[in-house]
Amino acid sequence: MNSKRIENKYILDERSKHKIINKILNSGYFELYKERNIESVYYDNIKLQSFNDSNEGSVPRKKIRIRSYDGFKNDFNYEIKEVNANGRFKSVKKVSSLPEKCIDDIYRVMYPLVIIRYKRKYFTNNFIRLTLDWEINYQEFKSKKIYKSRHLVLESKLSDGTKYNEELNNIKIFGLNNISFSKYKEAINLSMPFNQIKFWKTYVQ
Repeated sequence: MNSKRIENKYILDERSKHKIINKILNSGYFELYKERNIESVYYDNIKLQSFNDSNEGSVPRKKIRIRSYDGFKNDFNYEIKEVNANGRFKSVKKVSSLPEKCIDDIYRVMYPLVIIRYKRKYFTNNFIRLTLDWEINYQEFKSKKIYKSRHLVLESKLSDGTKYNEELNNIKIFGLNNISFSKYKEAINLSMPFNQIKFWKTYVQ
């Protein structure tokens, strides 16, 4: 599956969870799916090119991750999020196990670097879909050291089946200003040791 993605993200204080959920439900939205526990393993090469390209806004760029839901360990999504001259895209395929490494046409050999876990709720008003993520934790894949985010992440995008409309897509949810935010970037900023080369030499042995 490959789909074009146009999304907006809003960062909130973690203490505002119940307040924002009440606001969503009192604004014409309803829960689309049951709450899920999400786990994603992100891959990068020894130069951290995926991270650096994301930081710098380079085009083209990619993020590659393996995602699972609610603890299922033999049902994974191999996901590639790509930004190129034609827009933002996401492709997904099923895999049955966690790869030891991935081979990519841009980044070549990529290794699992960080595990990101969080809880997610889904809402819709039939035109716009919202997701709310909380209890976001980052774990170094090799050392198992864990870091905790202080944020809630609210994301909006047009619902499946809604024809793209720029005005509708750009509606400010609850008057909030959308920002550029990536859990993977936050994970690396919190966890990556200063001596990156020494870290990777240890990591790939």
